[in-house]
Amino acid sequence: MTYPSGRLGRAEEHLFHVGQIAADEERLIDLEQQEVDGMVAGLKDRTPAELPGVDTSAVKDVDPDFDDEAFRAIARETFYKVREARKLQNPQESAELLSPEMEREIQNAISGDVASHRHHLLPFLWINDAVIAGAKVVDGQEEIDVRFSISAAEEDLDDRTGQVVAGDSTERSWEELWRFTRHPGVDTTTSDEQHEITDVRTDQWMVAHRGWVVTDIARLPAS
Repeated sequence: MTYPSGRLGRAEEHLFHVGQIAADEERLIDLEQQEVDGMVAGLKDRTPAELPGVDTSAVKDVDPDFDDEAFRAIARETFYKVREARKLQNPQESAELLSPEMEREIQNAISGDVASHRHHLLPFLWINDAVIAGAKVVDGQEEIDVRFSISAAEEDLDDRTGQVVAGDSTERSWEELWRFTRHPGVDTTTSDEQHEITDVRTDQWMVAHRGWVVTDIARLPAS
C-alpha cells in the first residue's frame, strides 16, 4: 500500500493506517497458518532429532520426561512466536518464551523498527528442519542447542508508504542456532494449560512449553 501523490488530508491518512492495521491482521493469520503447516510437515517428514554424535542422556538424567520430538515441537513453535513478535512489533507475543536478556534484545530491535517507521518482514518464512545440536546440564540447568534450517525472503517495509526500503523478495536459505534453557524442577502445568486453551489468538500455544526459554540466538555464517 502506498500514499497517493501529494499531501494527504487527515481522513486519507486515517484510512491509510486503518488499511495497514487490516494488512497486519492478515499477515498474523498467514503466520499462524505457516506455524501450523510447519509443525505438521515436521511430524510427517521427521529427520533424526539429533545431529550425529549428540547425546541427550545428561538432560534425561535430570528430566526423565524429556522427549526429543516433543521438544522439537516446542522449539519450532517458539521460533515462530519470536519472529511474530518482531514482525508485529509486539514483544508481549514472545515474552514468556525468552530469557530477560533475550527479551530486552527483541524489545530493542522492535523499538528501533518503530523509531525508523519500519516493519522487519520475513515473507515465505519456513523452517526446513530443526535438529538438536547439543545437550547438557550446566549448574543444574538443562541447555539444548537447536539448529534451525530456514528459508525466507527478508525485507524492511516503510510503514508510512508501504515501500520496501531494505532487502528484497528473493527467497534465501540460512541457518540459526538457538539455545534453550530450563530448570528441571520447574512446574509449568498451570501456565501451559492457560496458554493452550486461551481465546486470545496471538497468545495461544499449540503445545506445552514446559518452561523452556530461549537464552541465545545466533545466525550461522553461510557454508
